[in-house]
Amino acid sequence: MSLSNGFETFESVRTLALLCSGTLVLMALFLLFITDLLPEHTWLILPGFFIFCFFVSKKCIEWYLGRVSRRLISILSRFPLADEYFESLRTTGKHTPQNLIEKTRSLQERLSQEFEQLNQTDNYRKEFIGDISHELKTPIFSIQGYLETLSAGALDDPAVNRNFLYKALKNVERLTLLTNDLMEISKLESGELQPNFQVIPLFTIIKDVVDTLQYKAEQNEISLETTSEENNMFAYADRNQIRQVLTNLIDNAIKYNVKKGKVSVSCIYSNNRKSIQIQIRDTGIGIPVEDIERVTERFFRVDKSRSRDQGGTGLGLSIVKHILEQHQQHLYISSNPGKGSTFLFHLKTARPNKD
Repeated sequence: MSLSNGFETFESVRTLALLCSGTLVLMALFLLFITDLLPEHTWLILPGFFIFCFFVSKKCIEWYLGRVSRRLISILSRFPLADEYFESLRTTGKHTPQNLIEKTRSLQERLSQEFEQLNQTDNYRKEFIGDISHELKTPIFSIQGYLETLSAGALDDPAVNRNFLYKALKNVERLTLLTNDLMEISKLESGELQPNFQVIPLFTIIKDVVDTLQYKAEQNEISLETTSEENNMFAYADRNQIRQVLTNLIDNAIKYNVKKGKVSVSCIYSNNRKSIQIQIRDTGIGIPVEDIERVTERFFRVDKSRSRDQGGTGLGLSIVKHILEQHQQHLYISSNPGKGSTFLFHLKTARPNKD
């Protein structure tokens, strides 16, 4: 039985006092009856005796419960988490059973929430350790295998030495990307990396990112196009972080597309021009409906083999999510498996700086 439930059982001091006084009166009557000392005017004396017993019992119960309450408050207030709940009762002297019950209930709810969060954090930690171990193990073992083969004699074989060195280098690059993304997401989650808000030329940044990824798109036979409601659209955001958001989203749209596919990036005003809507749409493989909620989780991949072949770290969308949260925005995802996906977010509209 919990502490609060125990006090609920005896919550009414008046009820207890009535029970005690009634018991005392019955005991007195029984003793007087068996000893033949029952007075003639017993029925006139009984009400007064009952009232006397009631008030004495009530005071005794209140004193006892107050003493127990003070003792419990003194003990509980020593614990860091419970201190905020019971310290006020201890200092003000308002240590009635009812107040103690209310504080205990509040503490019980708080502890339940804390335990639930601890369990979630522990599960998340275990899952993260398993994921990062797997992500690090794959390229490290690959590098080790290639280097061991080269050192065993393949270094002198012109048919394979350059190929093995190239593959080892690709895995080193993958490790570098993974390390950089882990550092980035760690800084975002800890709050160490705060956005530097300023007025930015949004469509200009979009065109710069598209130009940077144009070669990769051509290599994959993907067409890139951009559209804008206006050429001079300004947003209030962190320039570098929004560039990274766009790079991650457009890069994913290229990687998970099909041959002769298409990626379109558009930005239009929304909410009466108070915000700008940025949309990245592709004609790729799409995302199953049941996976849409999880694609922004660390290391989650819809197609694991395709992601690793394309050099993905599994952290791109998670970084996007954290950056947009710092901008007090949300990433909206819709997808039709086999036909493509759409990623959409908003930024606050800003007026251009007058230099």
